[in-house]
Amino acid sequence: MAQPAVNNPEKTGLAYWMDQVLEQHSKLNGNWSPETVHDLRVALRRCILIADLMRGLDPAADWKPMRKAGRRLFRQLGMLRDTQVLAEWAQKLASADEASTAALLEKLKVKYGQDRVAAQGAAREFDRKQWRTWARELTSRFRHVASDKPACEALTLEIWEAVLDSHRRAQKNRSAVAYHRTRVELKKFRYAVENFLPSMYSGWAPDLKFLQDLLGEIHDLDVLSQMTKKDRNFFDEAARDSWTTKLQSERASRLQQYRVKMAGKASPLWTWREGLPGGGELRSVGLARLTEWAYFVTPSFPRVGRIARFALQLHDGFANCGLIGGDSNIEERFILHAAALLQEVGFFRKKRAHHKESYRMIRRLTPPVGWTKTDLELVALVARFHRRALPSLDQKVLKAYQLPLRQSLLLLVAFLRMANAFGGKTYRAVRRVQVENCAGVIVVRAAGLTETDPLTPKLSDAKRFLEFASHRPVHVLPPGAQIVAPRLVQSATQIDAA
Repeated sequence: MAQPAVNNPEKTGLAYWMDQVLEQHSKLNGNWSPETVHDLRVALRRCILIADLMRGLDPAADWKPMRKAGRRLFRQLGMLRDTQVLAEWAQKLASADEASTAALLEKLKVKYGQDRVAAQGAAREFDRKQWRTWARELTSRFRHVASDKPACEALTLEIWEAVLDSHRRAQKNRSAVAYHRTRVELKKFRYAVENFLPSMYSGWAPDLKFLQDLLGEIHDLDVLSQMTKKDRNFFDEAARDSWTTKLQSERASRLQQYRVKMAGKASPLWTWREGLPGGGELRSVGLARLTEWAYFVTPSFPRVGRIARFALQLHDGFANCGLIGGDSNIEERFILHAAALLQEVGFFRKKRAHHKESYRMIRRLTPPVGWTKTDLELVALVARFHRRALPSLDQKVLKAYQLPLRQSLLLLVAFLRMANAFGGKTYRAVRRVQVENCAGVIVVRAAGLTETDPLTPKLSDAKRFLEFASHRPVHVLPPGAQIVAPRLVQSATQIDAA
């Protein structure tokens, strides 16, 4: 499906919004108009949302302090902006010469003065120099993720699921808190699409803004209603009842518009969902999200990516030769791919025994879309044994699984260990590996390997473990090299006899 063009593609992304924060912040000097406050909050809100999403992928960068600095100013401006909005509502709904209106506006005026003093203090404390430093350091990291569309789709889909969940809760209990939570999640979804999937945004923006505005107005009316109910010194019973009736009428009108818009199969919720991956694509976009995390926490990710390609080539070669059964209850290729990419994430925490730390870190992850906790447990197990001690069927961490699954995991570990052997410095000339099944003998041909290259102890150990896991003899040879016929017949006979 062709995607609509983006109207202003340059007005998205972290660099743009961080620059906007500085520009709008500079306008606050002597100008505290509703428009200026609103524009600064809009820019800050985008930066905070991006930081929220990025810090889960990139824990090494300063996303948390940037978010904290932005939220401090955002909250103070929010209190000021809320007071401005409530005053606008009070004037809009007031009846002529109504004493209660004057009392309400006077109360809001006092509150506005207090909020402005607090906001001015937060604006003075805002460190523009540090903000510029963060902008330089973080922008390239954001762009790396933003250029990975599947990973962006995974992030956005997670937020969509939160929107759906909060919407259903609000429709069920219909509380003010539930509708406010839906508004918050809808904002996150809107800004995520805007900055991570800008090609989708222009088509979805009208509905997103309309629904966000409706829920925002419902929230404003709820806050104003609470204020009129609490302040008995300002309103007599008749005035309070009058305001309650007005506010409930306005709220009911907007709530009805929201429910009509979100009802049935024509709901924008399902339009948005159709534009995001589904079915068999979920595995791939979930893997892309895991890959982005591994990219930021793995010191030598390009080398790990090369090893992952070798591991997949070994797996695909075995599958093409009919050496991997099709009755497995796990998606072995995805498990192997993820384990290969995540095997060295433990380096982020410790250098020694990093494979054990990788195991712990992977198990603690929240499963991305299309993946389960069990999937990550299996990924962690395969990554755990990519080096050092060999796994066995009787090992405690493996005995929790049924025997066929344990055998499949051993074979995946064997692929990964051999891929790591090929990915070492000794075999840096190796470009790809291919697998052949020659009368029951597995031949692994490594393009770039020469007949004079000896098998290192690491590759020899990996070869022997692959023989154990596959129950077949394995030869590692350069392309075109011939297997000695007597040895081939002898190996095949031994396998048949076994």
